[in-house]
Amino acid sequence: MRAMNCALVLAAMLPAAAQAQKPADSTSDLARPCREAAEAPRPSQSLIRRCTAQISRAGIEPPVRLAMLINRGIAFLKAKSPERAAADFDLAIKAAPTLPEAWINKGIALTRIDGRAEEAAALISHGITLGPREPARAYFARAQARELAGELRGAMEDYAAAAKADPDWPAPGEELKRFRVERRKVLRG
Repeated sequence: MRAMNCALVLAAMLPAAAQAQKPADSTSDLARPCREAAEAPRPSQSLIRRCTAQISRAGIEPPVRLAMLINRGIAFLKAKSPERAAADFDLAIKAAPTLPEAWINKGIALTRIDGRAEEAAALISHGITLGPREPARAYFARAQARELAGELRGAMEDYAAAAKADPDWPAPGEELKRFRVERRKVLRG
C-alpha cells in the first residue's frame, strides 16, 4: 500500500485556504477519471461523477480502488465538500489502516468543518506516528489544525518541525513569521 504515492502537499491554510494534496498514483486506466478529478484545480461535478462511476465497478483490485478513493477525496476537498472528502478518507482508512496519508487527509478535511479542529489534529497526529512520506507536510497540516483549535504553542512547534523537516519549503517559515514569543518575569510569592 505504501508503494502508492499518496503524498500530502499543502499550501498555507491560515490565513488563506488550503490546497488539496497530490493525487494518489495509479497507472490503471480505470483510475484515470479519479486521478484527473484530483489533479483538476477545481474539479467539476461531471469529473467527480465519472470517478464515482469507476469506483462503483466490480472487480477493481484493492490498491487501485484505494487510490481512486483517495483521489476522489482530494477532488471533494478541492470542490469544497469536506464532509464527502472525509467519508472517502474513512473508506481509505478502513481499507488501509496503516496508510499515514489517509489519516492525515481525513484530518485536513475535518479542519474545513467548523468545530472539528481538535479531532483533525488528533487524526493528523496518528498519521504522523505511522510515518508519512512527506513529514513536513504532515507537521504543517497539524500546525494548521492546532492553530484553528486555539493551540498556538503546538501550532508554532509544528510549523518549526515542518521547517526543519524540509528546509527548502518556504511555507512553514512564512507561517512562523506570524508568531512572536514573549518572555515575561513571573513573580512568585
